[in-house]
Amino acid sequence: MGCKSIMETVSLLLLCLSVGVISVPIDFGNQRIMGGIQASSGEFPYVVSVMYNGQHHCGGFIYNLQWVITAASCVYGKYPSQLKVTVGQLSLNNVDPGEEIINVFSFRTFNAYDPVTKSNDIAMIELATPITIGPYVKWAIYDEIDESVPYGTFIGWGATQNEGLPSLNLRKANLAISTDCPTYYASSEFNYNTMICAGDANISPCVYDEGSPFVQKISNQDVVVGIMSKNQGCGTNFPPSVFTRLSVFYSWIQNQAGIQPTNPTTILPTTITAPTAPCINCVTARYEPEIPYQ
Repeated sequence: MGCKSIMETVSLLLLCLSVGVISVPIDFGNQRIMGGIQASSGEFPYVVSVMYNGQHHCGGFIYNLQWVITAASCVYGKYPSQLKVTVGQLSLNNVDPGEEIINVFSFRTFNAYDPVTKSNDIAMIELATPITIGPYVKWAIYDEIDESVPYGTFIGWGATQNEGLPSLNLRKANLAISTDCPTYYASSEFNYNTMICAGDANISPCVYDEGSPFVQKISNQDVVVGIMSKNQGCGTNFPPSVFTRLSVFYSWIQNQAGIQPTNPTTILPTTITAPTAPCINCVTARYEPEIPYQ
């Protein structure tokens, strides 16, 4: 390349920088779910999409006909009217059998949730109308993780493209249970008693996966043991991800939404009433200010 060509190239680069065409590179590698494959229709009937302003925002799972469990970070700072929950969904851009979009009546974050460290990252979403149970829509039971089993399955619509957009189709990936999180996270950011460490350098959840379930197959049944909370980036050579450990929140979950019914055809009351007991960190549609929080 001649001197003139080099000078022209340098001049073009300087011009681009001056008008903002070239900016600091963004590492989109941390917005990929690595090692996942597409889920099949009806394979995970308990997984839901939590939508914010009409777009997929987070995952979650069905607790019963009226309640969904997700991460507190998915609803923190938002109002019920800004949220909807889609059940029975496989594809984000096609209508699937059993798919239903339901308005949110209220949500409750755990009262000790810390938005900085994401400690106690769990929330309950109360739906405005009951879910219709069918072949593609069911709730999931939850329990303590079985650490004698070396892995679990993660399900979500997390980003798979460099643009950081959600996957158009629900995906699944097996994640190895890890003990490495204390190496990568400060003591204020990882607590073994309330969190689960899973994933490796090749497989991890990503953006739009927060709140999505981490399950194990126990007695031939899917059991949710955690929900996606955070990581330091996803893709190759990133530390494991952190999941909220559900077992320590048994009492709180049941206080909000009752004990899970054993019969999946149980019909819950269709009338929704505001909680009669004092509700810490409870946001309901009827108390929403006219100007939404940004």
